[in-house]
Amino acid sequence: MIKKLVLIIKTYHDFIRTGNDDCISHNASRLNNLFESVSESYIPLLNMFERLEKDGVEFKLGLVLPPVLCSMLENPVIQELYVDFLDKRIALGKKELNRNKEDKKATAIVERTIEKYKSLKNDFTQKYKSNIIASFAEYQQKGIIEILATCATEMFFPHYCDLPEAISAQIEIGLQSYKKCFGEIPDGFYLPEFGYSPGVEKIIRAYGYSYTILNARSVLLTDNIPANGIFHPVRTENSLMLFTADPVVKELVENEEGYLSASVYRNENRDIGFELEPKRLAPVLEEKSARCPTGYKYWKKDFAESDSVSYDEKAALQQAQEDAQAFIDNRNECLSKAADCSKDVSFVNSVCVFDENVIRRQWSEYLSWLENVIRKAGEAGLELAFCKKMVTKPFALDKIVPYYSAGAGNGYGENLLSSKNCWMMRYVRKATERMIDLAERFPSDTGLKTRLLNIGSVELLLAQSSSLAKMIDANDDSAFADERFRFSINAFTSVFDALGSNTVSTEWLTTLENQDCLFPWINYKVFSKKK
Repeated sequence: MIKKLVLIIKTYHDFIRTGNDDCISHNASRLNNLFESVSESYIPLLNMFERLEKDGVEFKLGLVLPPVLCSMLENPVIQELYVDFLDKRIALGKKELNRNKEDKKATAIVERTIEKYKSLKNDFTQKYKSNIIASFAEYQQKGIIEILATCATEMFFPHYCDLPEAISAQIEIGLQSYKKCFGEIPDGFYLPEFGYSPGVEKIIRAYGYSYTILNARSVLLTDNIPANGIFHPVRTENSLMLFTADPVVKELVENEEGYLSASVYRNENRDIGFELEPKRLAPVLEEKSARCPTGYKYWKKDFAESDSVSYDEKAALQQAQEDAQAFIDNRNECLSKAADCSKDVSFVNSVCVFDENVIRRQWSEYLSWLENVIRKAGEAGLELAFCKKMVTKPFALDKIVPYYSAGAGNGYGENLLSSKNCWMMRYVRKATERMIDLAERFPSDTGLKTRLLNIGSVELLLAQSSSLAKMIDANDDSAFADERFRFSINAFTSVFDALGSNTVSTEWLTTLENQDCLFPWINYKVFSKKK
């Protein structure tokens, strides 16, 4: 029996205003988070694809590149700011060389870091022409990666299950964005937070998607548990194929005893950006600006306070190889046992979903680990596969009615509606109801009213993002999340009031459009009730 391994990297980033330099620079911490992902994940991923292709390694990898991320990375202003981000870190590195000139270990780390930033700048500007989204699209055309579509923003479907127009709008805008970025019609839909409630499969299937991925609880807690459990796809009544995210993978990687906690890996929580005096951090740290990571990190995870430098990159990369082999052995053993128990199927599969934003912040070597996993999979008899090409007879799959579940919180999304953030729901729900009503009341308007309705739709989509509620619950830059949510809700309310009073300030409208120019092609009619 064939044992198939599906690797999917999920990326998500909070929206940064993209109208002009002032808007984009409004919250530097979110911008730094984006640029760190570009430096630590996206460009290294593309370089990894190039190495594997050059070495003749056949592999398949799934990616989730959401519309908001694609919009930001295609923005010329953000592209220029990223180059400036790299230049400032290179300049800081030269100062670090002088500060650590008596410490050979520190000097070696600084030199490697400077070289990394120089290489990133060259790759970004020369190799990838400042547009890495287009480069990902090229690898999809080669059949090396599969980019899954998703919602316009990270909406948690169960909170809107009684408002199907809102879910449809999120899916439709996500699909339109995907077509504009990648020029293809996707097969797979990535369910934000794995948030499933009965009925959403009908909306997903109506937009032509052939499969989605669910949390294990949705499959294992259903009344008619499939004979092959989570190791073989199933289908819904309307033949939407369902794959199950393997719950063991998160435990292997992210838990306290997981791979990322190995003592030799670099300590991502200790950076000179938080250690040195502010004046020593120029030009990265500007006057009166908040501290931020710089990329210059000298310590491993279990450092001693007396250690000036403790990180050994060679030892860390060796550990990544060993952890990759341990992961392959674990999945191979698990799939072998699943194969022994399976009935009437030609293959068993393990769908491994990795949250880039979570893992990257704790494990800088994770892409080295992933590359080793890819290289070792074939040697262990595991076939790397795409979900979309795994099933040849979808109507022969077991049919189930999935159980409500989610990937957030403890499996039911409770952190998305907690005592800290529950106040948000009444505002965004009311705004959603109003938007659906407005789409019905103004079915064919033009001019200023259309512009109002379109920007109102954009602000609503942003307010519906569950990432804001998650940030507030976790106290992770909660001030930004609070401000971002209130801005969008207030902007939508102003749009609603302007339509009600039939008066609008064109200057205010133009300013708002310039501040949040996401999805400039949006049509508010996506919120209309489906006939």
